[in-house]
Amino acid sequence: MKWMAQRPATVVPALPATAATPVTALPPVCPPVGSVLSVRTSSPVLVGRDTELTTLVELVAERPSAVLLEGEAGMGKTRLVQELLRRPELAGTRVLTGSCQPLREPFPYGPVLEALRGVADFPIGPLSPVAGVLRPLLPEISDLLPPRPQPLTDPAAERHREFRAIRELLGACGPALLVIDDLHWADERTRDLLWFVLSRPPEQLGVVVTYRSEDLRTGGPLGVPYRPAEGVRAARVQLGPLDVPAVRMLASTILDAPRVAEEFAAKLHESTAGIPFVVEETLRALRGPAGSVEVDRATGHRLLDSLEVPVLLREAMTERMSTLSDTAVRVARSAAVLGVPAEISLIGALAGLRGRPLSTALAQALDAGVLREVTRDRYGFRHALAMKSVYDAISGPERQLLHARAMRALAASEPPPLVQLAGHAKSASRVGEWQRYAEAAADQAIELGETSLAIDALQAVLDGTTPTAADAGRMAEKLSRVALRGLRPDVTRTLEKVIAQHELSPVVRGTIRMNTGLLLVRKSGELSRGRAAVQKAIDELAGDPELAARGINLLAQPIDGTTPLSWHQHWMERAQEVYDQLDDPELRLALTADRIAGRAHIGDGSAWEEFERFKSDAGEVAVTVAERVQQARFWCNLADAGAWVGHLDRAAHILKDGLRIANCAGALFVTGNGQSTRARLDWLTGNWSGLAESAENLREKYRDLAAITSESALVLAGLACVRGEFDEAEKHLAATNLLNPEQGVMTVVLCAAGMLARVRLSAGDVPGACAAADHGMATARRKQIWVWAAELVPSAVDAYVHAGRLEDAERAIEDFAEGIAGRDAPAAAAGLAAAQAILLAAQGKHADAADRFTIVRELADAMPMPYLAHWARERGALSRLEAGDTSTALTELSAAADGYEALGAARDAGRCRHRLREHGAWAPSQRGRRGYGQQLSPREKEVAEMLAAGRTNREIANGLFLSPRTVEQHVANVLRKLGARSRTEVGRKTALNTYP
Repeated sequence: MKWMAQRPATVVPALPATAATPVTALPPVCPPVGSVLSVRTSSPVLVGRDTELTTLVELVAERPSAVLLEGEAGMGKTRLVQELLRRPELAGTRVLTGSCQPLREPFPYGPVLEALRGVADFPIGPLSPVAGVLRPLLPEISDLLPPRPQPLTDPAAERHREFRAIRELLGACGPALLVIDDLHWADERTRDLLWFVLSRPPEQLGVVVTYRSEDLRTGGPLGVPYRPAEGVRAARVQLGPLDVPAVRMLASTILDAPRVAEEFAAKLHESTAGIPFVVEETLRALRGPAGSVEVDRATGHRLLDSLEVPVLLREAMTERMSTLSDTAVRVARSAAVLGVPAEISLIGALAGLRGRPLSTALAQALDAGVLREVTRDRYGFRHALAMKSVYDAISGPERQLLHARAMRALAASEPPPLVQLAGHAKSASRVGEWQRYAEAAADQAIELGETSLAIDALQAVLDGTTPTAADAGRMAEKLSRVALRGLRPDVTRTLEKVIAQHELSPVVRGTIRMNTGLLLVRKSGELSRGRAAVQKAIDELAGDPELAARGINLLAQPIDGTTPLSWHQHWMERAQEVYDQLDDPELRLALTADRIAGRAHIGDGSAWEEFERFKSDAGEVAVTVAERVQQARFWCNLADAGAWVGHLDRAAHILKDGLRIANCAGALFVTGNGQSTRARLDWLTGNWSGLAESAENLREKYRDLAAITSESALVLAGLACVRGEFDEAEKHLAATNLLNPEQGVMTVVLCAAGMLARVRLSAGDVPGACAAADHGMATARRKQIWVWAAELVPSAVDAYVHAGRLEDAERAIEDFAEGIAGRDAPAAAAGLAAAQAILLAAQGKHADAADRFTIVRELADAMPMPYLAHWARERGALSRLEAGDTSTALTELSAAADGYEALGAARDAGRCRHRLREHGAWAPSQRGRRGYGQQLSPREKEVAEMLAAGRTNREIANGLFLSPRTVEQHVANVLRKLGARSRTEVGRKTALNTYP
């Protein structure tokens, strides 16, 4: 997805009157991250635009001052001023407001006189006789004005006297702020008056004017360049559109959705150009009377693509179009049909215009704000909904004609824009050409590694037309192949329709069914159906080992479901047989990758040696895109295996290379899986800063892919567990397929069962912990791959000993020890030692238990798994206390507390400190932390950046893995050190890099 460029919100100092009289003005300000307007009718609060708001407050709080607030229609200028007027810094300041109206003949001084009618509400200072000229203009306050002087015969002199009187009346108001909204609609006299006032404003007057630069009839908002007098604080503030994170926050607010998918926000930003008003109206239309909507990728895209243009947007565009000539309307409609910014010659070809008539019509459309020059010499609309409004107004026959013209014009381009040609052919009802262009566009996208584009093109034509059996089979086969590379299991519906509706050859049918099955196994709850489709496809492709190989290879992989290892071993043998019959280097690489990664997953140490030989013999050379995808999959899958069995450093190194290869090859599915492995590695190795947010984003982005969502949920559950948020942890664990292991990723399911037992045990629910342990152990015994039970078995043993079920604890250890014997799995070895230590402690053998816990700590440090190491140190210390070795125990317990604290596990550190206090052995550290003085510490800088992004304390706590109380302390320190009066000012400070 390409995001539209964002115009930054900047503050541009006004020019000084002379070089000797510089103006006090603010320096340029960068756009705030997460700038967003809240449009909840129940609480119309500005929750973004912090930088601009702070700028306005600082300017108008010290007078005399002038602010020219510029922005296109819908940017939120009026809303920003409304928030300004609520600020406590303006307490005691008289606010005078007036608005310009889009009248054919605006009243002279209309908005200023409207503002001055409010002076009667407060006492005013003395006025000279010249102020009496305002009696006819302001009859509402005539009793406050001196007698009217005799009129002057010279109109210019009389107008000058009126100007003086208005400036004097403004000065008599004392501390005051004059706000004039929509100055672009003002008459010339009003602009002249404002220029007169601002050229030498009263000492206690601040002025804010808002305007649209595109609607100004002259070169500037005041008609002539404004050069403020000496001592006047002045600046021009430009409001730009919202960026993607801000649009995401706005969507979350309006749709009442706690989180909104990144891809939906990007699509919404693309559709609305980030213009706040357009975003608001679009979201209101999306939400509709039924309330909130689900805004995942597929649903969100479908809703946005089919959304009717909101009424206010349609009316605004209709009004602009009504001012155009017939030829300018033709130009606008042609631009709408083209759908992308286009050169004038192409627009003219559709409109049937050329030369001066074309230039004149285009200029009129630009002046009316219907079209704009998007990039140099290319013209289009401000946003997609404006374009859709114009497009929808075109009659059906005319639309078809224009699309046909566009197709003919673009076909002559070199190279031809195949995606656009396919779209125009579709809209022109040229089905044959649509199929031809769509398939060609997909072929091109596949060659370039643009996976999503290829999928979209093929799926659209298969769903939208009725091709011949030969064409449908060929395109569906391509779609099924490229979908395996991308993240699109949603195409299975299209593929299954092709299989059901067309008479296909066995090979074509088997290939499509095979790839459909491979896609289905990735979808949550579809593992069994996917495997069944693959097995059927293997039978259909029995005579072609090259085509059957992928299915055989899939069934050989044991990681999914509760099917016993012995069943997979049968397919492993078939995979080795078919490998010897393959000539395709990509297929051979795929089977090699899965064979080695699969063996590493079940603790076969020779897999790592074979991988090193493979790298040495074959290097990292992959010729085709398909081979690069398999190479990326190889590296990432092996890293995943390493992360599960405990080779964490090795896994991290391999994963880094795998993600690099995957990104270069456009292997989106591989990239998603690799990022999921990265999140779990971060959890295991104690790299928790920002991990909650990363895991949540992964779960949202890949919500259709069970392997990624379940693993992300596992990480989130672990973080919640350490924070002591046990209900939250159970909620996340429920999303791991723990209760439906037949459809789950077995490594995740077994780990989740162990984590659930630990959560319930920590909450004091021993029966619940035993139930989780029983479920997990039964699943492990059915699967018979014990190296994946490294988390499960110690937790199960802990639950059993708390319940007095020592025989069950002993049996769990025996099964586990037998299952991992001879396996290369450091995590399982640590898990076995931990389970044995727990049982020894329960049997009263505390010295032996302490020694065993020491072994666990050493194994954990070597992997490294710091949380497990600190846990083992703590439990070992408790055993030493029971054994009477108090001195060593307290030293170890103190070290465990320090380790927990450094990791961010405040709850566990507190538990250790409590034990130390019980034994009178804990005192606050005399050394203390490094002092940063008035400088922000590294953690405080992270908090400041998240505050600038509009994060709540809760979001900061989750993102940085801190307790809410710790976040409150950090926020207070940030505000104090930055000299910020509120959280909203932190954005400006960080944008200017003014923090120490």
